[in-house]
Amino acid sequence: MLPMPKISITRLCSVLLCLLTLSSGAVLAAPPEGYKFLSLTAASEQASAANKPMLLYFGRYGCSTCRKMHAEVFSDAALNKQYNSEFVLAYVDTESGNRIRLANGETTTEMQFASRSRILGTPTFIFFSPEQKPLFKKAGFQSIEQMNHYGDFVAQGHYRTMSLQDYLASL
Repeated sequence: MLPMPKISITRLCSVLLCLLTLSSGAVLAAPPEGYKFLSLTAASEQASAANKPMLLYFGRYGCSTCRKMHAEVFSDAALNKQYNSEFVLAYVDTESGNRIRLANGETTTEMQFASRSRILGTPTFIFFSPEQKPLFKKAGFQSIEQMNHYGDFVAQGHYRTMSLQDYLASL
């Protein structure tokens, strides 16, 4: 029988704490809590059936900016109410091998879809009209005020008469 290596209780606790910390990051990589995020497939179908605009959120495991937005922006009660009521919400993990079905019937992975959509960083948000036409894309950290303005621009139909840039300048 081989001798067992001696491991101190302190070292064992440190290793266990590291493993616990690493595994808890997966929870933070998901879409923000309290929002009705669906898979892209389900969200596209629901948005088309309800004739509602859609917000597509691209995130990934370990995205510190995504976690910052979850804590500082998506925690806002008014923003939560606006987006949950006026939009159909979709979440795509840019590193996931999960298969999704696109509106044209094609099946692909979330990772392949993100690559084809030219998503270079996370978080990235694409806003769609009720007709499911992409209106604009925003990448990186967005403040509560910015997200409110983007939501109003789409939900109130301002995109029909002016550009986002002109709308923001008019505020």
